[in-house]
Amino acid sequence: MRNITLRGRGLSKLLLIGALGLVCLIGFQAAAAAQQGSEIEDILYEKGSITKEEWLKIKASKEKAQATQEKGMSYGTESKDKSSSIMKGVDIGVTFYLNATYATGTSFTGSAQNGVANSTANENKGLASGFHFTRTYLNVRKYFEEGHEFRLTLDQMVNHVGGGDCTGNTNAAGGKCTEAAPFGLSGFGGTGRNSTFVKYAYYDHNFSPALHLRVGMHQTPWIEYEEHRWTYRYLFPTMVDQQGFQTSSDLGVSLLGKALNNMVDYHISFQEGEGYQNTADGRGYAGLGRISVEPIKGAIISAFYHNERERNGTEGFNPQRLLGNVEVYDPSKDTFKINAQMVWGDDGADVGRKGFPTAINVPGTYNTNATVASDTAATLGSTAGPLTSIPRFHQARGYELWAWYRIPNFEKVRLHGRYYFMKPNKDTPAGDIQSYYFGVSYDYSKFLAFSVDYTVLQETVLGSIGLPGQNISTNGACGACGQYVNYNNQIIGLRALITF
Repeated sequence: MRNITLRGRGLSKLLLIGALGLVCLIGFQAAAAAQQGSEIEDILYEKGSITKEEWLKIKASKEKAQATQEKGMSYGTESKDKSSSIMKGVDIGVTFYLNATYATGTSFTGSAQNGVANSTANENKGLASGFHFTRTYLNVRKYFEEGHEFRLTLDQMVNHVGGGDCTGNTNAAGGKCTEAAPFGLSGFGGTGRNSTFVKYAYYDHNFSPALHLRVGMHQTPWIEYEEHRWTYRYLFPTMVDQQGFQTSSDLGVSLLGKALNNMVDYHISFQEGEGYQNTADGRGYAGLGRISVEPIKGAIISAFYHNERERNGTEGFNPQRLLGNVEVYDPSKDTFKINAQMVWGDDGADVGRKGFPTAINVPGTYNTNATVASDTAATLGSTAGPLTSIPRFHQARGYELWAWYRIPNFEKVRLHGRYYFMKPNKDTPAGDIQSYYFGVSYDYSKFLAFSVDYTVLQETVLGSIGLPGQNISTNGACGACGQYVNYNNQIIGLRALITF
């Protein structure tokens, strides 16, 4: 009897445990089914069975239904729900460019013969040596359910020596707010660059991958494209940016996208032309365009064109730009990239021509007509670096080659380098610049990268009347007078990119 009772109790326990297990199993299966059901649209989207717009609509419908259910179950949470809906789709990111550099050369050594005063040499050391936050970006993006986007990017360039009002002059009233001083040591010049300013503020309407409409202060067609391909913007700007050939952002409207299975990438813009670092005046506009074609995987051919009427209201200042680019890369493992570029630029048919009164921005002075003794030399700009706001190019030509290579078995380590030559004015060697660097970088993660590099910057500067060894002859009578001074600078840098 006892055994029967024990067996009966054991059977009851067994049935109870089995029932509980069955309930748990049914619950687990229901949860798994619910989880699987929530991922069906993801699977369909990945397989290409539905479009991105359809995928977003399904997601939005589910989230709306869930929010309605939660709202009904949780009384008094209306304000919290509203806050959550405002922040939904918001992405906030920060990017820092940091460096520690040491510079030597002509620009950092006081020399009367080279036209470098001790005060100027010390100022140049402050710009090119030491620790710097060269750029700081705050990015705020809002993604909407239909795939559209609003972006706001605040930019701060902390590179200012000698004062606080950014007049472009070195005196008690203010210092040089030019990232390029003395010539391309960090980037390009501009006014008001030591304070925080708006780099991007635009709305992107996504009709399809092949057609986006972008309105506001946004990217010009070339510079961001090359920065994305190059990946070393935290070292220096691209050549066309560094040399004032193009500005990276401007106010206007663009059509852009990728078509034919991403074989064609295009960007067409109608913009102010003044650039984000200058005040738009509405007296002239620019038409810009880029098209990049990848006929075979791993080879991209690109062309860029810019035509503008009357920049900054200056009569005859009508910038025109042409650019051709060829890139070869490893499409399978991202092992290497090699890029070659050629550019042509002109700021107007007569700008910078000998005998024409409009000055062109090259260092030192430019003798308008070397055959007439009575001619006076024109001072060419008050800054020591390239600008986009005043004329600089007269039938200019430039060439660039950059490359990087991942070391086998150490893929996070890359060897990289760049060479370029820019001739701003075909009528004179003054202002001719060549730059080259080589370095080793370590991509620690998608949030952090380092580079150690060695850079050489060389420039031909027009001599000045009155300085020994570089007097300019206006009548051909002084065979011993110098006319050009060659500057040669070297910079060793440890640079870092932090982004999150």
